[in-house]
Amino acid sequence: MNDLRPVTVHVHVHRVMGGAFPLRVADLLFTDETLLVPEYRYLTPLFGIARSGSQSVADAAVERFRAEGVAGLLELANRTHRIEYDDVERVHLYGGRSFGRPKLAVDVASGPPYAYRIHAPVEIPRLRGALTGLGARRGFEVTYHSTLGFSPLKSVRRFLADR
Repeated sequence: MNDLRPVTVHVHVHRVMGGAFPLRVADLLFTDETLLVPEYRYLTPLFGIARSGSQSVADAAVERFRAEGVAGLLELANRTHRIEYDDVERVHLYGGRSFGRPKLAVDVASGPPYAYRIHAPVEIPRLRGALTGLGARRGFEVTYHSTLGFSPLKSVRRFLADR
């Protein structure tokens, strides 16, 4: 991982969770060159979420990012998805309404979307603006929906594709 060129993180969406079961704690790093999704750990409802496992994973990721930047997060990850912007067709941001968490879904040309619920505090208008600006420069569309963004069929497809 030491061969990474320095990048400027345009949008860093911290502490997201993806997957139907078990959940995966991840970050979304929209960098100058590519979208990086380091996934840190699987959490099960009993042993991870109920015991604040997501918070301890998130705290470790924040410390690593402060100390070592993007390369540190990639080194900490169990697995990292690298999604080239040429493959990104659209990014959907879902507000979650008053009873759900916000969600980001990245539609790609090859396969089902990458979708993550945001479990960290986030200012939706600011995130939307940052993603829209990046999308204009990198050639993908950004859409906003005030809904939850839940589709059982899409969830099953992502699960089968291990996303």
